[in-house]
Amino acid sequence: MRKQGLDLAASAQPADMPSPKQKERRGQSLTAANHTVMMASIVAWFALNMTIANLNKWIFHHYSFKYPALLTNMHMLASLVLGRIALTFFMTPTPAARSPSAATLRGVNMLSLVFVVSVASSNAALRYIHISFAQSIGATAPLWTVLLSKLITGQSYGMLVYGALALVSAGMILTTTGEINFHWLGFALTLVGVITRALKSILQGMLLSSAEQRLDSISLLYHMSKPSVALLTVWVVVLEPGCASDPSIRDGSLWLCVALSSCVAFFLNVANFLVTLHTSAVTLQVLGNIKVVMLIGLSVAIFGNEVSAQSAVGCTMCLVGVGLYNRARGVQPPAKEPSGYAAATEEAGVPAAAARC
Repeated sequence: MRKQGLDLAASAQPADMPSPKQKERRGQSLTAANHTVMMASIVAWFALNMTIANLNKWIFHHYSFKYPALLTNMHMLASLVLGRIALTFFMTPTPAARSPSAATLRGVNMLSLVFVVSVASSNAALRYIHISFAQSIGATAPLWTVLLSKLITGQSYGMLVYGALALVSAGMILTTTGEINFHWLGFALTLVGVITRALKSILQGMLLSSAEQRLDSISLLYHMSKPSVALLTVWVVVLEPGCASDPSIRDGSLWLCVALSSCVAFFLNVANFLVTLHTSAVTLQVLGNIKVVMLIGLSVAIFGNEVSAQSAVGCTMCLVGVGLYNRARGVQPPAKEPSGYAAATEEAGVPAAAARC
């Protein structure tokens, strides 16, 4: 009788209940899918970064466009419009994205403010220092991200991680440092831009992976765009009032380039969020340094530009640092999950991807 009861219980189980082996295979396929999305996000991030860099260079130099705040505002306006279209016709937002809580909206508003401060200070700094000096200071962004992440989220890092990121930063400083026209105000503004950029990476990681109020990439970009457009509009009115009456910006081909740059900016912002979600805020900053090395290599390959021995040594140091960082993240024991973060940001897989690029 007991055996019969067990048989009946077994037969009452759903026919489609997965076996342990099926669960294992399903988990493996899910991991493979996540890895594919991560790699695709990183590749797209690199490609879109290079595309928008060349587009913006063309806009500023070919058309003598001198309104960076206006261009940034156009980028965020495009993100607002395209984000709304995507959420309306192509996506089903999560309940948290449809009706964000007050805490989530505060986080989004903080993210927007940090983003605008980062852009404003970085642009203002270029009035006082050369771009090579700004890039040298920007190379320290991974270290600032580690320090801020430890302070804000409680995330712990091993000494090998600090050593690897110091090597990456030192390598990028050697790579980008040419003649340095030092100016205290320019240095201070650039440092504010770097620190707020690192803070932006951490905040967006928290909003993308919060267990309670997680937002998807496009929803976060859409909600972030609204306060960003408002802040940037004030910036344009106060600091670039002459743009409305400037006849040089009435060229139709200029605005075609601006529209194209704005569309690329939308997809770049989405890729930026996806890379942060599938890797980590620190990895995003490391990839930013790898991007500079790739741009230098691409410039040498295409245009035959001369590279100094100092730059070659710096590129090598940067790549070695990325390899060490990848190794450090591979051997580091799992840390306690910090508040507001999901496991996705803790696993930090990835400079392996960077090393392959």
